[in-house]
Amino acid sequence: MPPVFFCPRTAVLDCGASHTALGVFTCRRDRLRLEECAVETFPAPAGQDENWLERTRTACLALRSRILAPGPVVLVLPGHLTLTKLLRVPRVNDARREKVIRFEAEQCLPYALADMICGHVVASDHERELDVLLAAAKLSAVEPLCAAVLAAGFEPQLILPAALATLAAFRLVRPAPAGATLVLNLGARTTTFLLVEPQRFALRALALGGNNLTQQIAVGQDCDAEAAEAIKLSEPSAPLRTDAVETFATRLAQETTRSVLHFRRQSNREPPARIYLTGGGAQLAGLGEALSARLKVPVEPLDTLAALEIANPKTKHAVAGYGTALTDLVGAAATQLLPGQDTLSLLPPELRQSRDRRRRQPWLIAAAVLAVAALLPPVLYFRGIADEARGKTGAIERELAPLRERDSRNRSNLAQLVELRRRVARLQSIHDRRAGWLNLLADLQDRLVRAEDVWLEKLAVTAAENGAPVQLHLAGRMLDRTNPLARVSPEAATCVQALLRDIDSSPYVKVAAEGQRFDGSQPGILKFDFMLVADPARPL
Repeated sequence: MPPVFFCPRTAVLDCGASHTALGVFTCRRDRLRLEECAVETFPAPAGQDENWLERTRTACLALRSRILAPGPVVLVLPGHLTLTKLLRVPRVNDARREKVIRFEAEQCLPYALADMICGHVVASDHERELDVLLAAAKLSAVEPLCAAVLAAGFEPQLILPAALATLAAFRLVRPAPAGATLVLNLGARTTTFLLVEPQRFALRALALGGNNLTQQIAVGQDCDAEAAEAIKLSEPSAPLRTDAVETFATRLAQETTRSVLHFRRQSNREPPARIYLTGGGAQLAGLGEALSARLKVPVEPLDTLAALEIANPKTKHAVAGYGTALTDLVGAAATQLLPGQDTLSLLPPELRQSRDRRRRQPWLIAAAVLAVAALLPPVLYFRGIADEARGKTGAIERELAPLRERDSRNRSNLAQLVELRRRVARLQSIHDRRAGWLNLLADLQDRLVRAEDVWLEKLAVTAAENGAPVQLHLAGRMLDRTNPLARVSPEAATCVQALLRDIDSSPYVKVAAEGQRFDGSQPGILKFDFMLVADPARPL
């Protein structure tokens, strides 16, 4: 998402399929104010309109003559030039998210990414995933439009998809909706279905516009398309065929139901409790009532002009009669002047780089001049200080040379001393281990002598690993003097247990009772076998 620069004034150029509108907005006390506005309308025949770009260029020239020097403008890209997709991506960091979105864009867009301008914005936030709105437009369509706008004297600073402008306009009019709300932006060639919830949104664009109804009326009334265009923006009160409006309402209701089911299946959305109509087609008489009767949901127009403060009677007269047709114009201004709006830019790379260069050029020139002017006196001053410092440093270095040599000898001697200490510690460890064996064996001998009639037959050392204490495997026998010809008596077993407890109390032993085994099968003799763990505090 490109950075959004909030400023107190902005100009918006809305290039719709059947009109071009220019508005200059300011923000006062968190409320939008419309300073100037002008609208140029033209017919929008059904299907491909090869003359749309030329008509838009002519309209921009006319608007430029009516509103002088609006400055840089935000360009609203109409729905028939924009592709939108809702993608579900995992919740990862920004760098990985960009890679995932680029991969998904390559899969879902019908053209190569090199031929497209893409942008994205987070539409909803789930526990482990994000719904991302991907907006794209063909370079071959956007670049000629930008050239036409530049030729008319405007400078596009940001290109905003019409769908996000509609979203911002709805949030301006209804900042805190109670539940799910569906906004239908009925353009001349495209209808946008926008489902808005308090913390998320979803949209679907369809090539179903008011020009289809215009063509039906033109055929039914034996008039040309330009005459039938009077029902659009400039003359909403023109006569309408009831059957044409009913047919259009039926088709629109079907697509609305299909869109709601699509949203529910895709992201488990709630059905809308209210529907708002906006765009030029929302001014068709009887359309809202016909749509409400088919969907059984309240339908009302989205009056964006009511949320504005209009600067003067001249501007108020200029927007009179257009009503909902200026929704995207107002919404685009809200994205720039009010915080917290979802926005992206589809500005071509060349224009973006040119804009950045022009924006930086005056500052770079001023910075270079100030740098030269500010640095020249300090450079001369510090050059003299540096020469003086170099002379003092040379004198200090000559005094420090003998001290550095002495320090080097001291470091060498200290290193030798550390090595000697290490060798002494190693020899001391070897001496302690030898003495430890002598003390342990002497201690065992004393305890065996005190126990009487007992001797050792086996003493095996188990190798220790990773610094573990040394383990000794001891096996021996005890003579049962009281019963020399019979099986071992309980007194002999008690004596052996007392011997093991005595050995366990030795200061050289940590544990002496592991793996005890006794064998009294030989008359008068009790064999015993156990593991002895040496105390690590007295290494062996």
